[in-house]
Amino acid sequence: MIALGPAAAREADGRTISAGTPGIVLMERAAEAVARECLRAVDAVPLRGERVVVLCGTGNNGGDGFEAARLLRTSRRVGRVSVLLLGARERVGGDAAETLLRLEQEGGRVVAVDAEAGLEPLRGATMVVDALFGTGLSRPLDAEGLAARAARLASTRRAFVVSVDLPSGLDAGSGALVGPHVRADLTVTFGAPKLAHLLLPAAAFCGRVVVADIGLLPVGSPVVGPEAVTAADVAPLFPPRPASAHKGTYGTLAVIGGAQGMAGAAALAARAAFRAGAGKVVVVAEEASRAALQTLVAEATGAEALRGTGPAALAVGPGLGTGPWGAARLEEALATPLPVVLDADALNLLRGRLGEIGARTGPVVLTPHPGEASRLLGLPVSSVAADPANAALRLAAESRATVVLKGFRSVVATPAGRVARVLAGNPGLATGGSGDVLTGIVGALLARGRTAWEAAAAGAYLHGLAGDLVRERLGEESLRASDLPEELGRAFAAVAESMLP
Repeated sequence: MIALGPAAAREADGRTISAGTPGIVLMERAAEAVARECLRAVDAVPLRGERVVVLCGTGNNGGDGFEAARLLRTSRRVGRVSVLLLGARERVGGDAAETLLRLEQEGGRVVAVDAEAGLEPLRGATMVVDALFGTGLSRPLDAEGLAARAARLASTRRAFVVSVDLPSGLDAGSGALVGPHVRADLTVTFGAPKLAHLLLPAAAFCGRVVVADIGLLPVGSPVVGPEAVTAADVAPLFPPRPASAHKGTYGTLAVIGGAQGMAGAAALAARAAFRAGAGKVVVVAEEASRAALQTLVAEATGAEALRGTGPAALAVGPGLGTGPWGAARLEEALATPLPVVLDADALNLLRGRLGEIGARTGPVVLTPHPGEASRLLGLPVSSVAADPANAALRLAAESRATVVLKGFRSVVATPAGRVARVLAGNPGLATGGSGDVLTGIVGALLARGRTAWEAAAAGAYLHGLAGDLVRERLGEESLRASDLPEELGRAFAAVAESMLP
């Protein structure tokens, strides 16, 4: 999915309305999506629903906020809902005026705020819905103005912040920080991601980004912009399972790793593979690790060697080690034509040998972090971090493999030059074992018959989304790699939900 700038987003709105969908209907659909995600956040931490403050502007973003407030007031999971309007009431017009009237007719009270004292409810809020400006902001917020003060109060991290379309104060058309802005924990945008959701540094202030389908028509003119991997891109890869399915339908993955002292890495990959839908997982590990692996992943089987395990795909690297045992297992894997994902020590062993990857007949996915990518490319880590898209493309070209370069907004690239940023993930994923989980997910999708691009893009998105859902429950500081496989069920559910009208 291509990320849009403000002009393209306005064009999509205009084309949809001109084609016969009333603006008020789009506003209702947008508000339903916002309310749904607010309630999901409340379900994760019920305290968030005690005191909800909806911060509205006078434009259409505010109209979304009024309607979301009306919907939240009907939920038993939410306590008090306060609505603050920044600006004169008479400036609210069009569809926004209609949603404001609906809210008040159902007993909601909207308080017009013209001074900082009126922002006091923000100090005690447990959740803030930011519906001030969205993508319609035409200039930076005045640092001393009321909107900037509201943005600062909303962003103290005491309340969970949900932004409508875009955190207020960010420029939808770039990753630049142009002035004061809201720091969101969750952003619900409509139709397509915006550039600010995807590009740093602005993307770091958007939290988890949900792209809600509200029935917008595609932009008529050709759109040039970065590609994003979203839930809507991933969902079609997972149709309902047929009643006739059996474990062979979903493939066998061989996880090759678990050298002595590193059983945990292989176990994380195997657990993730099962949670990602693999029919069967075999862990090829050193003898000293196999008893521990059987305890850590009861569903997996163990083996001393790859021969005879009958896998559909391979995941090589988690806990592989760089000694003779690990090097021998890597050579066995590379000699097969099976689809393979390579990570961790497999990448370390392949330093200076990228040509050998390209010589394989089977699909290959590489999942390096910036340090591993720098060693494979012979570049400083700083160069990789400064331009991850270019580094991923170069690595894909030199290895003739599909690459997932891990990081905030991980980059997926192919040898043919396709590149996309993953619209999921957070800094809490920078923890030991997180990459092993990603390897297991990608490997499972390869075993299920997905192409290298599909497995890489969907695997990276599901991994990042699982991390985002863990963060909403536990925070970034306490996120552990072992939390991620257990959150994949909710991640799959959220992906499926993205297809709802």
